[in-house]
Amino acid sequence: MLAALASAALAAPSFADGHEGPNFGITGISGEIIFGMRYATVTPDGGDTTTTQRTYLGDINAKLSSDHYSFQFEEDDEDADSNINFSMFGSATSGDNTVSASATIEDITNGNDASGLGDVYVVGSNKTLSVKVGKFGTSGLYYNGLGYYRASAGLTASNQFTDDSEDLVILDHRGVKADIDAGDLQLSVDIPWFQVAPGHIYALTSTDDTVGVCNVAVTPVKTTTYDAAGNATTATTYTCSGSTTGSVATNVTGIRPSITMNMGSASVSALVYSLNFSAQNGDDTVEKADSGYQLQGKLTTGSATVGLGFTSNTKKDGDTEKTPTVLNGSVVVALGGGQQVGASFDIVGDGADKDEATATRFSASYGMPFFVEAVTLKLGAGTATQSSDNKAKAGSASGLEAEWVYNF
Repeated sequence: MLAALASAALAAPSFADGHEGPNFGITGISGEIIFGMRYATVTPDGGDTTTTQRTYLGDINAKLSSDHYSFQFEEDDEDADSNINFSMFGSATSGDNTVSASATIEDITNGNDASGLGDVYVVGSNKTLSVKVGKFGTSGLYYNGLGYYRASAGLTASNQFTDDSEDLVILDHRGVKADIDAGDLQLSVDIPWFQVAPGHIYALTSTDDTVGVCNVAVTPVKTTTYDAAGNATTATTYTCSGSTTGSVATNVTGIRPSITMNMGSASVSALVYSLNFSAQNGDDTVEKADSGYQLQGKLTTGSATVGLGFTSNTKKDGDTEKTPTVLNGSVVVALGGGQQVGASFDIVGDGADKDEATATRFSASYGMPFFVEAVTLKLGAGTATQSSDNKAKAGSASGLEAEWVYNF
């Protein structure tokens, strides 16, 4: 549908002047090849230290682009992931006005439920106003300097301490977004407006034990009865082998305003958001809430850029409520000749009502051209210390990483 819309827009008479015909040939090839090595340790409180070392070779990300479509090939040996994405897009311009459309099909070679539509949207814009409608991602304003390596927090294999603690994403976001560019002031209002199926993280849980989805499996059961003459009658019933209390299809609405002010060498950004949930079938449900806010500031003085910020996120599901927070700071210094050095810290709380865990992380990074400008050497090291009344959530971690990145 979007492809047809884009084609129609390109063919519209009011946009015809000065527009060249479509060019379906490849106009550019870009990507990167990565070779890296990592060493990391994790020590739970009172437990043994786990040490991992790995070399990941052959990470290749390439994009073949034309004026109207692109193929992106991603092979990530570090995360054992690979996929091919296809995007198509078109635009038309008349004076200061532009209409564009984009659609992406992700992981088209996986052959499983992970494949599907990525961002799909239509944008109308001029010099000061942009309106986007469709499915598109949103992220926070988190600034971490270079941050080439940060020690694992949460005592897991992931470098992310809590879900969505740094970037305030809205999962599977669909809706409308308006951006206003007023020179040194940028305003944005994002209105999520979509629905999710039972089982989604945003889906509400029914309070009626006869409503919802079967949480385990639905099993057909055949029952045979005989009358006095010996004639058999077989009836089939379907029984849930787990609890029938489950989540229900849910409408998601909300608002997400943000503002960025540029003041010469300094900038300050802030955003807030709140999501509301309502059952599509009007069923009585357990209360759920999701909201957050974020403040980030950066100051450039000479060759150094300093950043400081705070993020808070509140998630409530019935009697369970968590408010993870992140206080972050960083500094990046340009040394000349393409060299950069940086340091950062994070103080992260998981926001649990009981046995809250707090992690303090420090990292240092260095980057430089490696023989030629197209190749960058990235070095990073970091430590993390995590404390909690619950020993299972306490401990420490550290590690270092080196990467050679060739961009083409």
